[in-house]
Amino acid sequence: MKSIGFAGLFVLAAAGAAQADTQTDVLTAMLHCSGMTDRGARLACYDEAVLRAPGALTRPAFALPPAVASAAPPTAPPPRRGKGFFGSIFGPDDSSRPPQTTVAQFGSESIASGGAKAYPGPLDSDTIDQITARLVSYDVQGGIMTVTLDNGQVWRQVSGDPVGHLARPAGTYTVTIDRGGMAASYTMTLSHFGRRLQVRRIR
Repeated sequence: MKSIGFAGLFVLAAAGAAQADTQTDVLTAMLHCSGMTDRGARLACYDEAVLRAPGALTRPAFALPPAVASAAPPTAPPPRRGKGFFGSIFGPDDSSRPPQTTVAQFGSESIASGGAKAYPGPLDSDTIDQITARLVSYDVQGGIMTVTLDNGQVWRQVSGDPVGHLARPAGTYTVTIDRGGMAASYTMTLSHFGRRLQVRRIR
C-alpha cells in the first residue's frame, strides 16, 4: 500500500515538473513536503522538489499566464534621428518646426524671426538635408556675409570671424547649405572658399 502511495506521489510530482515551474511553485511544494508525517514520503517529496529547483531558478517568481506571455509586445515608436552632441545638450526642440521636404522649406523656420532662431536638427519626417545653388550676389557689410542664391533664398552668417570680399565674381561660386553639427544654425560652404560659415535663412 505504501509503495502504491509512493508511486502515486512520484507520478503527481513528475506531472508538475513537466510544467514550467516558478520559484514560488518549488517553495510551495517544499512547504507541502514539510507537513508530511511519514518520514519516507516526506523525503521523497523533498527529493522531487529539489529536482524541480534548477529550472525554477531561471524563471521569475510569478509566471505570466500563457496567453499573456505569448502576446506580442507593444510596438515602440520609431526613434527620432539624433541632433548631434551639442544639439542634445544646448539645442532647442526640433519639433518647433514643421518637416522639411522641399528646397523651398529648407531652413524656412528662421524667416519669421529674421534669422534670430533656427532649428536645423533633423527630424524623421525630413526628406531633405542639404541644398546646393548658384551664388547670385553677396554682401559683407560689417564683415558678416549675406548671400542671395539663384533659387531666391537669402542666408546670413550668424557667427564666426568677419569675412572679406570674395576673390571671384559671385556667379562663379556654388553654395551648399546643410544641417551641419551646430544646434542653432545651418552650415554654408562656398566653392573656392576655404571656410564653412554658420548661417540662418532670412528670406
